[in-house]
Amino acid sequence: MTNLLPDIASKTATSYSGFDFDASSRIWKISRDNKIYLSWIDKFLSDGLRENFLNVLIHYVQKYSPGHASNLSDRFRELSRFLHSINGVVGNLSSSDLINYRATLDREHEWYLGSLRGFLKTWIDLGYSGIDKEVFNLLDGWRIKGNIKGRAVQCLSPTDGPLSDIEFSALHQALTDAFEEEKIELESLCLIQLFIATGRRPSQLGDLKNKDFIEARSKDGLVEYLLNVPRRKQRGKSWRAEFKTFALSPEIGSLIKSYIEKNRTMMNNLAINISLSKEEIPIFPAWRKIKEIASTSIAEFDLLLQTEACHRVTSDLSLELKNTINALLIPSERTGKPLKVFPTRLRRTLATRAAREGFGELIIAELLDHPDTQNARVYTENVPEHVDAINKAVAQQLAPLAQAFAGMVVKKESDAKRGDDLSSRVRCENGNVGTCGHYGFCGALAPIACYTCRNFQPWIDAPHEDVLNSLIAERNRILEITKDQTMASINDRTILAVTQVIQICEKRRAITHQETSHG
Repeated sequence: MTNLLPDIASKTATSYSGFDFDASSRIWKISRDNKIYLSWIDKFLSDGLRENFLNVLIHYVQKYSPGHASNLSDRFRELSRFLHSINGVVGNLSSSDLINYRATLDREHEWYLGSLRGFLKTWIDLGYSGIDKEVFNLLDGWRIKGNIKGRAVQCLSPTDGPLSDIEFSALHQALTDAFEEEKIELESLCLIQLFIATGRRPSQLGDLKNKDFIEARSKDGLVEYLLNVPRRKQRGKSWRAEFKTFALSPEIGSLIKSYIEKNRTMMNNLAINISLSKEEIPIFPAWRKIKEIASTSIAEFDLLLQTEACHRVTSDLSLELKNTINALLIPSERTGKPLKVFPTRLRRTLATRAAREGFGELIIAELLDHPDTQNARVYTENVPEHVDAINKAVAQQLAPLAQAFAGMVVKKESDAKRGDDLSSRVRCENGNVGTCGHYGFCGALAPIACYTCRNFQPWIDAPHEDVLNSLIAERNRILEITKDQTMASINDRTILAVTQVIQICEKRRAITHQETSHG
């Protein structure tokens, strides 16, 4: 068979993502996110097998996504490492080699061989030597199980699975408070809100450009915000070739709009000449790279804007999400420790909440931008449910872990910030429960919203128990009417916050009583 692939000696090749790389090098940078490290081939492979492997790998780098090509290189490296540990330098692959390697793989890692099967078949089809003829028939006859999917969802893992409703609510509250207190930047807030709202992969958010954000106004004057999210993992499609439109809430839409305007101002401050529309600028720009190429010609800069060069590395976006949320120390009522959040966990949360609302696998697959329903099935076949009924006993156990109360308990009204202002009193049906320390306008529903607000100052001797009883009674009433735990659980975090206030007040009164008795 004629070899139509570029010979390694020609050195330069171009990846699927449009990155030129030196094929004779031992490090191939094939996209903004992916590098293939190849120093191992000199130790594990003979000269002939090494040359053939590299030519097949170049084929994958040119024709398939960077992640897929990088994964195949890793899988072949592990096979080569195993064979080298037995017989030394690998000169060719036989059926017995693959049989022996398969015997080392447990159920969780059997998919490694599934990935390799396609690679080795392509190797044979392209006419390269180094693989025995009977390997093709062996691979065709094997039934290899795929990667185990959905385990964290099915077992409701408190560290890797979908967030509970209380954790989800706590995450939103913590982000809002942190932004108001200027503890997190606008960029971080926008990034995290897009992860939560869209469930998209970091690479997809990293691919966004300004032109993907659309502000539309209807005839009646209502403003709608849309986001054209580039698709990933679509075989045979180039970068940013396909999009899916996602509707954003007005709150998130206005945030993204403000952030884009901020980026435009930064570009103007850098005094960079761009002949292309500034809509080509990434929503999450790699500012260091932009500053590096700022001195290039206008034509060259315009060309770079149409590539991945000015977009942030995907791993940076994931790291920013994790580090930002880790720094907020959001309590989890399930672990009693700070909440750990990563992009995949937010995707699982989005799909889980959709399944609990009754959406089928087709809708969930569409929501997650999957090409088929096999991965969405895990959410609908065994609908995860972790909205257990919260009564007083359960609330007393969970309240210290959830830490839903964000304010400060005061002994009496005069000790509170704005305690001399009668309009700051927070009332319930049976009297006043505390003081609002916020000077601006607040349209939240008191006293329900107050207990999870950082400006609330509950009084020790106030009817908090009445508020708790009212909330639990309302929860039971909604559940009786709707038979829907999700609907009934809407104020569960507030129930935990009120319970926590009651517990704090009881401890304070006990300490005061002790001091009085010994006085």
